[in-house]
Amino acid sequence: MGNLADKRRLRKEAGEKIYKGDSVISEKDEMMYIPFVQSGNPDEERPWLYKGYYDMPDRGSINMDMKRMDGYVELTVSCVEDYKDYVGEAVEKFITKCFEQSPHEVKTISVEEHDSEMDLLKKEVVRLQIERDNAKEAVEQFKKVMESIE
Repeated sequence: MGNLADKRRLRKEAGEKIYKGDSVISEKDEMMYIPFVQSGNPDEERPWLYKGYYDMPDRGSINMDMKRMDGYVELTVSCVEDYKDYVGEAVEKFITKCFEQSPHEVKTISVEEHDSEMDLLKKEVVRLQIERDNAKEAVEQFKKVMESIE
């Protein structure tokens, strides 16, 4: 049994990486449109935003920000120079995790897909509003019946 330094030395001699960290997505914003623009103009498109980090065992991290829009990915990486050997692995795990946890696959991200989803949501909202109005009418009728009984 060797100590920690021996284990690191043996891994380094074998060509293995000393640390095996894990990629974490800390923030995710996947709204395709800004929902509050309602002036008769079509909604404005905006990118999907992801923030995350790759944990290193010495309490450090490789921080990453990613934007996805129209089939393009823009990635910003920040870390100290000591982690330069781990940047490739960190980016790979972070991007893989972002795409695995995304509600849409890459091939289904399109404005047409989201337009149809918006139409379905609008229909659902209208249906729920009608259901709410019917429930209010039923409550009013129930109150009148209860008042007539008393």
